Amino acid sequence: MQVVRGVPKHPKHDAGGDAGVKVDARSERWREHRKKVRSEIVDAAFRSIDRLGPEVSLREIAAEAGTAKPKIYRHFTDKSDLFQAIGRRMRDVLWAAIFPAIDVSADSAREIIGSSVEQYVRLVDEHPDVMRFLLQGRFADQSESAIRAINEGREITLAMAEMFSNELREMQLDRTTIELAAFATFGSAASATDWWLGPSASSSRRMPADQFVAQLTTIMLSAIYGTTELLGIKIDADRPIHEAVPRQHAAR
Repeated sequence: MQVVRGVPKHPKHDAGGDAGVKVDARSERWREHRKKVRSEIVDAAFRSIDRLGPEVSLREIAAEAGTAKPKIYRHFTDKSDLFQAIGRRMRDVLWAAIFPAIDVSADSAREIIGSSVEQYVRLVDEHPDVMRFLLQGRFADQSESAIRAINEGREITLAMAEMFSNELREMQLDRTTIELAAFATFGSAASATDWWLGPSASSSRRMPADQFVAQLTTIMLSAIYGTTELLGIKIDADRPIHEAVPRQHAAR
């Protein structure tokens, strides 16, 4: 045993400290590895659903990912976990498309809703079977998980409602009403999408995409008008949000 300035220095003690650092680094690498593999499996799920349709099996997803079905359960607790991860991926891809397309401080409500709906419909049109998979809960016994997974997209409507609210923050609008509107708007969009896509992968679109964008935009704007009526204000949907409410309302 070595002694430095009267303090015992045990080789095993020092090695233990280094080992602790190594263990932490190893744990972090393992977490990153698991995160990477989970992401790759979700990517494979998207490809499988796009290629094979919404009735895809977990075995087919595993084959697309280049792994065995049991290994998927090393990275996902169950089918529900994978189901929700697919929903989160769809949400993230949609938000990444919407966010650069809008400017809440300068665009009118009509432009913001129109651009958001356009990006949404484009993504649905590119991955119709992924959306059917999420909306219709194609894994067995996945109805509850389907609701949770597709509700990941609800976070976008809530985020947009928050942005609208921030632009009118001096008015101290009722947050409960705004949240209700966000939920109702999201539900309407999801139901409209289910209708537009049709019940099966072989179904034709109910109308051309550009027509669906135009009509869904009008419906979403109607929800905004209804919400502002509940809030006791009037809004000009063709002006930037912070200029869209008459001053006499803003002064209340």
